[in-house]
Amino acid sequence: MNRREALKRMGASLAAIALAGVAPKTYAAILKERSNNKKRLVFYFTATGNSLFIAKSLSDNPISIPQELKKENLSYEADEIGFVFPDYAASAPMIVREFLKKAKFSAPYMFSVITFGNAAVNVCQWWDKFSKENGVTFQYIKSILMVDNYLPVFDMSQQITIDKHTDENLAKIIEDLNAQKTFVETAEMGFFNEEMLSRMQEQHFSMTADRLLELKKDRCIECLTCEKVCPHKNFRLGDNGLEFSGKCEYCLACVHACPEKALTLKSANPQWPGERNPEARYRNPNISLNEIIRSNQQ
Repeated sequence: MNRREALKRMGASLAAIALAGVAPKTYAAILKERSNNKKRLVFYFTATGNSLFIAKSLSDNPISIPQELKKENLSYEADEIGFVFPDYAASAPMIVREFLKKAKFSAPYMFSVITFGNAAVNVCQWWDKFSKENGVTFQYIKSILMVDNYLPVFDMSQQITIDKHTDENLAKIIEDLNAQKTFVETAEMGFFNEEMLSRMQEQHFSMTADRLLELKKDRCIECLTCEKVCPHKNFRLGDNGLEFSGKCEYCLACVHACPEKALTLKSANPQWPGERNPEARYRNPNISLNEIIRSNQQ
């Protein structure tokens, strides 16, 4: 039996282990003290579990944006409506923008919590402006620092060793939301400027799966975990094995979730490697692979 066949047989076992993850509660999650007579809806988008962890800390039943977009009726009414999503190039993921544009929201208090891993820059101000231009006003918009999973820049083995003080920051956000505080975070651009951000956004939001990804065929066990976590259904098995194409969210869920690290990022040029560490991957330790699959599978 060659290595490829052996890995295929092991695939089911590896998937079962990953799917079995059970999330321990942090003290921030325990601090949830929402009034029982208030209806709160929290919508989220996640790739590696960071935003889902925050959403679960704010709601007992957070709602997946990729799954909601399958529905015809996108009209929501509640006492409080919240959005939780990652910062992509100082703006929101395209799938989050699409949902905001298509849906109708009615709530006296609306809030957003935006996860980021390096520099939030002006993402909260950007989201405030974008949402108002599309007829939605948020009373509260705040970012929260977490492990950065952007593989072209950061080595995951190093990132996970850094204390981002997530629990303390989350506890403060929960306190603000329980008090229905009005607040929109402002931030300096830092070493970024408008031209830099424009180039970053153009690269990020014009990405396709075939341009971004490279497959190590000797590692692929055809378990299709990548297909299960992709919010755009970009993966399939063809005559020559795993294939991928289509408009890409650039969320990197497929790369991080692959149990054999068979998916990696292409190098843009010899001087700019596609990844800092192709052997290091990440999923929020409080979130199981199965939860990400349920959130994104198309």
